[in-house]
Amino acid sequence: MKKSSLTTAVVAGIAGVAGLVSVSNAVNINPDGLGQVLIYPYYTVNSGNATLISVVNTTDEVKAVKVRFLEGRNSQEVLDFNLYLSPFDVWTGAITGAAEGSDPIDAAAAVLSTTDKSCTVPAIPAAGQQFVNFQYAFNNDDGGPYENSRTREGHIEMIEMGRVSGSLATAATHNSSGAPANCGTIRAAWDVGGTWSVNPSAQILFPNGGLFGGAEIVDVANGTNVSYNADAIDGFFVTATNQNLHSNPESVQPSLESARSDDFLNAQAVVFHAGTLAQFDFQAVDHDTAGLKAVSAIFMHDEIYNEYVTSSGFASEWVVTFPTKRMHLQRSRVTGNGNDDREPFVAFYDGDDSSPVGACEPITFQYWNREEQRPQGGSVGFSPPRPGTPGLSLCYEAQVVAFNQDNVLDVYYGGNQSDVLGSYFASNIVLAFSEGWGRMGMGDADNVLVDSDGAVLQGLPVTGFWAGAVTLSGSGGSALANFSIVHKHRAGRSFTTQTP
Repeated sequence: MKKSSLTTAVVAGIAGVAGLVSVSNAVNINPDGLGQVLIYPYYTVNSGNATLISVVNTTDEVKAVKVRFLEGRNSQEVLDFNLYLSPFDVWTGAITGAAEGSDPIDAAAAVLSTTDKSCTVPAIPAAGQQFVNFQYAFNNDDGGPYENSRTREGHIEMIEMGRVSGSLATAATHNSSGAPANCGTIRAAWDVGGTWSVNPSAQILFPNGGLFGGAEIVDVANGTNVSYNADAIDGFFVTATNQNLHSNPESVQPSLESARSDDFLNAQAVVFHAGTLAQFDFQAVDHDTAGLKAVSAIFMHDEIYNEYVTSSGFASEWVVTFPTKRMHLQRSRVTGNGNDDREPFVAFYDGDDSSPVGACEPITFQYWNREEQRPQGGSVGFSPPRPGTPGLSLCYEAQVVAFNQDNVLDVYYGGNQSDVLGSYFASNIVLAFSEGWGRMGMGDADNVLVDSDGAVLQGLPVTGFWAGAVTLSGSGGSALANFSIVHKHRAGRSFTTQTP
């Protein structure tokens, strides 16, 4: 790990760009919101919600983007496709789902619809594309629920694969009527014998970022809208030669483990913390997981912080998403179950018919009211407790933690859905105060990520936000005022240069 003060970095930048080269060539979360990769921490179509998503190309070049939807329990892929964004283009889509009915377990799968004209391969049907359960059911059974209803909540990745050039860029570029010149040419390039079918790198330049995006979780009936910006990862794929990540629409590549900082599969991660700039180096020696570990490093936090309000008319939930967890667990299944394969995650993915299936990592939770008072008594736990899970823990990849709600638990085991986001597998914490703030500790002493120099990051790779819904009675009870609250989690970091 290399560490320098921001003052030193600024002085170096004034003296010459060379002082900041390591930042632009390393994986980092761009605080300005632009990047090569976008992480959308949560989508849901439960309890009357729909999720509207957008991605914007701020550059004057055509972008090839992998769009990936992952269900929330084990981040199994439920829909992937290639998107080709025209210069200065915006693509939008809507994730919707039929009402749950009397039994949410039997609810229909989520559906992606779009009226956008940008080229996708394959084309998205006018009636929408249903999410699928192929990756967690049938021959791919992962031990968890296999129903289509499992697709109804999760998170989203968008990865820039490269920039399109030549005649294929011309085909994807919008004409004066606002439509691509020829989407048929783009799709034909992937047909048997087509340009990209023969060589996916033909007319493709290396990715260079400039994407931003966001989502709106809308409940039309209740008049609420939880909106957030996607996390933007920059410096994700940097090479000295004209390499790219362009892949077949049917491929599950690229993924978050595709990150690299040179032509040798090494990856560096840069984080800002307490006025310092820290770089972590990962060499491509441990089953080529350098890129995955670099992406995990930029999301590593030992604590997250946010507020809550559960007074009359208010409901509060925290979305807590581990965007890289699935890749670490997949690696452990392929290479064995040693900690080096799973780190910074420790738990095995496990469970049976009597308890929820998951890989449960320990957390802690402390909270205060708005007058800095803490509750009296013992430690905080989930209520009701999850069957078969250890202490206070989070078992899934994109999950909801509710506060002061009634019998919120996994619906597959008889629980209720959460009040705001309708989560099927939320956890609930009973708090003594109706409003205040909380501090959630991520993992314990075993949850560490170690770089090639022996530097240690403590915690778990996490992102998310507080989502609140408010229903206030109007004057004389004649009207209702419905609105939403959303705040991104704030977070702490803990790292040392000590080898564990």
